[in-house]
Amino acid sequence: MGSRLGNDTNGSVHDLPQLYSRPSSSCLLRTLEQLKIKPAAWGDPETASQYDEANLPRYLTGIVASSLAWIKEEDAREQIWEAASCRLSERSGRSALPSMSRTFNIPTSTEDAVPITLREPSLTADNLGHKTWLASYLLAKRLPSLLRYIPGLQNGAQAIELGAGTGLVGIAIAAMFDVHVHLTDLSAIVPNLLANTTVNSPNVAKGSTSVGEFDWSTVSDHCGKEHKAYDVVVAADPLYSPQHPAWLVAAIDHVLKRDARARVVIELPLREAYAPEIAELKVRMEGLDLTVLAEGTESGIEDWEDNHPGNERTQVMCWWAVWQWIPSSMSPTKVHALNKFAWCGSE
Repeated sequence: MGSRLGNDTNGSVHDLPQLYSRPSSSCLLRTLEQLKIKPAAWGDPETASQYDEANLPRYLTGIVASSLAWIKEEDAREQIWEAASCRLSERSGRSALPSMSRTFNIPTSTEDAVPITLREPSLTADNLGHKTWLASYLLAKRLPSLLRYIPGLQNGAQAIELGAGTGLVGIAIAAMFDVHVHLTDLSAIVPNLLANTTVNSPNVAKGSTSVGEFDWSTVSDHCGKEHKAYDVVVAADPLYSPQHPAWLVAAIDHVLKRDARARVVIELPLREAYAPEIAELKVRMEGLDLTVLAEGTESGIEDWEDNHPGNERTQVMCWWAVWQWIPSSMSPTKVHALNKFAWCGSE
């Protein structure tokens, strides 16, 4: 049976090869390949589906459920079932997707953009760091405009990303500025984070990167090189449990230099469900003698829910802020006292 695949917009699934006509394995595989939804990355142009997406899952389910008895090659049948299952997963939300790679083009202070390719393993509730979240993308894009607030982003300075996830922000910093960035996260996230920094090393022309484990809940156990070592601390979308404000601020206190040029850069979505955690974060940062130097809001489209071409996605408002030490907290006596008191004791 013939197919008009590729010629019409919003066509009927009846235009696709139907199982009752016993299409060949090559015909079905070609059709399933053309129904593939490319993993979307922010900045990509919107793509419209050629077919009525509401009826495609039923068509695909029919292929998965069919014995495909007229196709004699077992390997071909397996390929068809696997391809149909993948097309269903692509239409079932981000949490149903298999591992994938996406490329994000991050603008710089020049007209050029830095392409950063990130592998995102299959997502589970325990490993949310395997997804590249909207706040990371927005912060990475904002970096050139924040340079005037962050004197530490130059001249071989040291930066650390807390909760780096897939590594977009930290890799972008190292690609744009003469900075060494230490990207950190939980042990389950670190292998993929390391793989992403390795893949993108050719694009990190100005700075450099390293990767390590850092569990905020055990800050007192981290008495190594991280202690008071960093000119810049960055974190994107770091709050998703009631304990995180206290843990994050403790981690910042542990790693941030007691220096007038030191900065903390945070961007996070203003989710109503996490309003108490956001308020607590601000109070704890101020209690640490940090104050907001610059802040603002921006919005973007989150890609968490589904992947249907043309579907309307959720608009999310995000808040960004650059923090610095309160000048009065930088007196030599107070800096010495704070450094002795901080988590690892006297140095």
